[in-house]
Amino acid sequence: MRWTKMAVAVAAGALALGLLASPAMAAKEKPVFGKFKATVSGSVKGIGEAEEMVLGPYHFEGCEKELHSNGSVTMGESETFFEEVKFRQCETSRNIGGGLEETVYAGFDLGMEFHSNGSLKLGPSTATFTATSSSCEVKIPPQWVPASAETEKGQEKLFEGVEYETEKEKTEQKKFGEFRERLDITWEIKGIVTTVKPTAECKYHGSRPLNAAGEAEFTGGRMEGELEEVSVSGGNLSFVEPA
Repeated sequence: MRWTKMAVAVAAGALALGLLASPAMAAKEKPVFGKFKATVSGSVKGIGEAEEMVLGPYHFEGCEKELHSNGSVTMGESETFFEEVKFRQCETSRNIGGGLEETVYAGFDLGMEFHSNGSLKLGPSTATFTATSSSCEVKIPPQWVPASAETEKGQEKLFEGVEYETEKEKTEQKKFGEFRERLDITWEIKGIVTTVKPTAECKYHGSRPLNAAGEAEFTGGRMEGELEEVSVSGGNLSFVEPA
């Protein structure tokens, strides 16, 4: 009887230990983010505006022309949404000495892959631009913003750099249903890396060493802007919040 009681006590202790340990040992659940939803496959277009931007050596107050975006979607749900955005007549000033500044402009096309966790992937091609009458070419290479979003842990994290909202408009057109749905996107991102390659006409006198490619590297880039009424031809486009 003594051995039987001891065996029961050991078994009970092991069971209790297992119950206490099980929550800590349980696999961590992957966070659930929202989804971009398209009711049809087709081309996507949007309009918007750029606000303050710091890219390379330039500080842009905004762009005089509205943004135009183009892309395409496949019917169904996805955690990513891609648009090529055209930035035009972006205004900044250049110091020309003697206490004088002149207004200059720049424009570029930038691929923007929006992720439902609030992160952003720029690319896949490098965006380039030069300001008015400038010999210095600024490059925006493909990159994740923030950079940590590219990591496995980062892809399971919620970021606040990009926000999504569904714009609904009542309609009588049967192809849209009761409401026509369009996507609104706003971004306020920082940590963008840009580079400038020094040349005989674009001289570099900075104190920081050039990177491995022989370029002056700027790591504090920022962008603010929005796209509105992003629509898929012949259907609805929305952002579905997680349940």
